[in-house]
Amino acid sequence: MKDGKKFVSSMDVKDKKGNILGAVCVAPAKEMGKRDIILMDEETGTQSVRSTTELINMLSKKNVTFEERKVVLDFLSERLRYLERNILINSTRNQIKS
Repeated sequence: MKDGKKFVSSMDVKDKKGNILGAVCVAPAKEMGKRDIILMDEETGTQSVRSTTELINMLSKKNVTFEERKVVLDFLSERLRYLERNILINSTRNQIKS
């Protein structure tokens, strides 16, 4: 990756006190071209969310700071960009092989 940057599929999310509340994960879904956004935490377990808006609203209700929610949005944007780029590269390779 450029600049030695390593992308990972999940990141920790902290509450207003700085305690780790849970983790957010973005991964390819079973259905080609789709993504799963998952919130894991001790209280509610693992939840799949339909959109970034839904995730941010959930984090707001869990007392995650505005700054931390911005970090989550940046993570989601980068991760989704990375996954989209890989889909494009793989589909191009498959077209060339055909």
